[in-house]
Amino acid sequence: MGILGDSVAAAIFTDRATADEAWGALADAGIASTVVTDPGILGSFSIEIVVHRDDLDEAQRVLAPIVRRSL
Repeated sequence: MGILGDSVAAAIFTDRATADEAWGALADAGIASTVVTDPGILGSFSIEIVVHRDDLDEAQRVLAPIVRRSL
């Protein structure tokens, strides 16, 4: 079990606007999620969209178009 219990990262972004869009898409789909910002080391920066493990497959389906567009 990870530090967040039964929560896992459904997607990781480096852009806050895209992460906010992803979080909103999950909210619209009725999937509870949390945004976790990691300042990283040496200037690296990431934003994780975290969901309950049981919701991971559905969350990734909802997030797929946003993730593809951000690549």
